[in-house]
Amino acid sequence: MLAPCLGKFGGIETFCLTLIEDLIHKGASVCLLRKKVAGFLDDGSIQKNENEIRSSWTEGESKRFTSQFVSPRDAVIKSAIQECDLVHLHNPMVGGVWHAKKFNKPCVMTIYNWRRTGIHPRLLAWRWAVSQADRRWYISEFVWDSWEKKRSHASARLPVVSKMPQGETPTDKRKGFLFIGRWVPNKGIRILLEAYARLEADPQEWPLTMLGDGPLREEVLHTIQEKGILGVQLPGFVSESERHRYTREAKWMVTPPHTKEDLGLTPLEARSVGVPCIASSDGGVQETAGPHALFCRPGDVDSLVLSMRKGIQMEDSQYQELSRLSKVDLDQYVRPLDEYAMEYLSLIRNR
Repeated sequence: MLAPCLGKFGGIETFCLTLIEDLIHKGASVCLLRKKVAGFLDDGSIQKNENEIRSSWTEGESKRFTSQFVSPRDAVIKSAIQECDLVHLHNPMVGGVWHAKKFNKPCVMTIYNWRRTGIHPRLLAWRWAVSQADRRWYISEFVWDSWEKKRSHASARLPVVSKMPQGETPTDKRKGFLFIGRWVPNKGIRILLEAYARLEADPQEWPLTMLGDGPLREEVLHTIQEKGILGVQLPGFVSESERHRYTREAKWMVTPPHTKEDLGLTPLEARSVGVPCIASSDGGVQETAGPHALFCRPGDVDSLVLSMRKGIQMEDSQYQELSRLSKVDLDQYVRPLDEYAMEYLSLIRNR
């Protein structure tokens, strides 16, 4: 596996480790190369999560998995591809496709980002890389539509998945709003803070918990202090098990991006434990938040305030029904991990 990496644990890292764990349990050996991209800074969160997952493996299973950070032209990329049976690329990795073709290795690709338009050489190279993959999996219908107007038989929508939370917290024991994600402008953090401040909700019954970290940390802290916003809880970066606990115990998952979000993994995790979503109708988030979510317009503070207020004022019986409905048809969207191993074996056998 070859995946782009900023040095911080995120959606791609979550999916890679979830899939790798399934493959390791099936008897495979996996080498994960995390390619450093512009802005790379190792904050230790990737290693922390990897160690947590590996702690439950046997010694034999752990020996069948290796991972390391690599530079874009590191010779280890070429040698690893030459020695493997199959290459799984995460996003259009031109060098990975090149070496896979050179050594006649089956090459599959998970594509996370919608296709940007233009004639820049890099964009053209990405289009070439995508076209050369033996099998392409797009994480949402939104992303798929942007790459293939006429859908290929070698392509499918196979959303990335994490290890979904287990169990449910009784609805009367849940509290507040939960945001999980990178603290960057396009995730809607600024409008979420402004909307929460306008709500003037009871900070004890309706806290806003924001998990994660990122470039906007100082701005977030300053805004909370300057405006005197009560009820905002900032646990920072937490482990996977802690993230699942926060998800189970939240009343609402709030996902308000405004940048054509490619998928939106946290709504899927919330729905898996019956926690309904408040989300913007942005890109792939519309798919993952589900048909029973409370939707707001992307980037519109007033619209987000209305949705959050509706969540606060909702009758208990209506909320319980929405909690039940949030899980309906979820299994049709989140596909079994087994499909990857089956596709791998089919490609290897037919090579």
